[in-house]
Amino acid sequence: MRRFSLSSDLTKLFRSWRRRRHGGQQTAVDMSSQEGTGSPDKEPAQLLNFPFSSVDDDASTPPLQITFADVGFRIRGRATDILSGLHGSCEAGSILGVMGPSGSGKSSFVNLLSGRNEAITGEFYLNGYRMRSAELRSLIGFVPQDDLVLPELTVRENLLHSARVMLGGQLGDPALGEYVDSLIVALGLARVQDQMVGSVARRGLSGGECKRVSIGLELAAAPKVLILDEPTSGLDATAALSLMQLLREVSRCGIMVICVIHQPRAEIFALLDNLMLLNLGKQVYFGPAAEAQTYFEALGYGFSSFSNPADTIMDILPSHAWADTTPSLSAAKEAKSCTPVADTYNNTALDEAGDAPLQVPDILRSLQQRRASWSRQVWLCFRRGTVQQTRQTASFCLEIISASVIGVTIGLTIYEFHGHMFQGIYHPPFELLSSAVNYRMVAEQGLLACLAIACAAGPPGVKLLGEEKLIFRREQQTGHSRSAYFLGKNLSVLLRMFLASLHYTTFYMILSTPTISFGLQLAISFLYFYCMYGLGCIVAAITHREDGPLVCMLSCLVISALGGCAPRLALVKTWNLGWFWYMWPGTWLSEAFYNENTAPFAYLYQLDDASRFTGYKNGRTGFDIGLLLLIGTLYRVIAYPLFVAVGWR
Repeated sequence: MRRFSLSSDLTKLFRSWRRRRHGGQQTAVDMSSQEGTGSPDKEPAQLLNFPFSSVDDDASTPPLQITFADVGFRIRGRATDILSGLHGSCEAGSILGVMGPSGSGKSSFVNLLSGRNEAITGEFYLNGYRMRSAELRSLIGFVPQDDLVLPELTVRENLLHSARVMLGGQLGDPALGEYVDSLIVALGLARVQDQMVGSVARRGLSGGECKRVSIGLELAAAPKVLILDEPTSGLDATAALSLMQLLREVSRCGIMVICVIHQPRAEIFALLDNLMLLNLGKQVYFGPAAEAQTYFEALGYGFSSFSNPADTIMDILPSHAWADTTPSLSAAKEAKSCTPVADTYNNTALDEAGDAPLQVPDILRSLQQRRASWSRQVWLCFRRGTVQQTRQTASFCLEIISASVIGVTIGLTIYEFHGHMFQGIYHPPFELLSSAVNYRMVAEQGLLACLAIACAAGPPGVKLLGEEKLIFRREQQTGHSRSAYFLGKNLSVLLRMFLASLHYTTFYMILSTPTISFGLQLAISFLYFYCMYGLGCIVAAITHREDGPLVCMLSCLVISALGGCAPRLALVKTWNLGWFWYMWPGTWLSEAFYNENTAPFAYLYQLDDASRFTGYKNGRTGFDIGLLLLIGTLYRVIAYPLFVAVGWR
């Protein structure tokens, strides 16, 4: 059996690029990329140390073919189908364009083909092997219409992270670095490789460059199939043509390219090998793009010699009664008749010689083995998240300033007491000498601490994941581990939480001079930051990005108020609702704060009376700290499945 190599497609991609680079004109980007690499007279392999260059050209992968039969899709509760009766075949080394009017089902089709939507009817096959949605996702690289790229990272950092995750199981960092450098040059991004991608608020790359980075994120995983949803959307005519020419080169290297095209110019239309036309969820035409004009002329439509054939076809589609003609389309019939059945091929794909069956499940297993281990992905996501944190200068400084101001404000509220927040009844026989007791001030300070930290930590907790849900979804569908991403992201923000809690604690302790030690005050403050960030993750999973900060702020304030100060925890217990207060972290922070500020006076006052009045128990600060840690972790455990079930949609 011939060994299957998943790297051969990209090997051919870069060898093709190197041949074109040395056989014709060079662009400015090409010339700049040669600086420091040696003389242009050297062999291409010497100029470009591609990590898969050891792969023999004769050991290329068998040509892949994806076929689909009677594919349909309907939204639950809707009477009509979004798509129905689609048939066709997509081959490696070709580019398939999907066209149709708005609302015709183009994006729905590529979502089904890429395995992003499992609510389908019909069947998909890979060389005769029936594919499930999860298997399609592992085989296909999907580029969405919007450019979902982390703005705080440079072009190279974004591509290198994707390559490390998807290929790190078989390649080390030096080889991956060379691979990404080759990919950057092939995409024409060498000039901007060290520039941050940027966002709408802080512009970095141009629209065309962002689109190329988005494509590069998928090519970094060396996919067998590349699907793009309207890749030319938002680009000018020149940038759109340049991008499609790049996709043409990708397809000629053995990668199957399928893209949704909306109103292409004539030069772009000429780059398509095959064409699929949709109208109202029905398949109108499937066949060679060059024969589409002849097909419509046979139906009686005229094409001006001065017009763009694609424009004329787009004008025809909404105006014709396709329901009567679609069943007789020869292209659709041929696509349907050539659709293989799983039993015919016995769930195998044939090699190029046709005599050595290759198990498709082995291909899929090989794809899985190329990915970095789960622990490695956690580390990569942690490192990437840390880089993001260091570059979010404005938001980081704002959080530090907020924590400092809150610490100063609360510290000033009891500055004049010089730390004497508690006064109780003396031990016998000195009860009669006791002055007025003050049991509430310690609890009130605990309440203020909860509310203040909630204001400082809640919105950043939402921002932690709320602004990146779409990016998380894209990476998960590409093959990145969701749990590794979620864990790595949460770990990367711990230092930020610690610095915010350190500033709050420092200013508060200097001004209020409580009897609690600095270390314990810092510990409970940090753990409450940890809890509020976790609560922010839950809110981010179930709300829209624009609503998240307000919902989180209200949730944090309500939960923080349930700390046992007002109403007193002792009173709450008489209502048989103590269990409800114990669910929230504010109760445990207040109890720890109360214990540490009253314990030094145990020699003087009767602390049991104060405990009965407040409802807090004495002497279990360690238990309180442990529960704060547990609740903050539990919030994240709850947030993760919510992101999977809700937040990733």
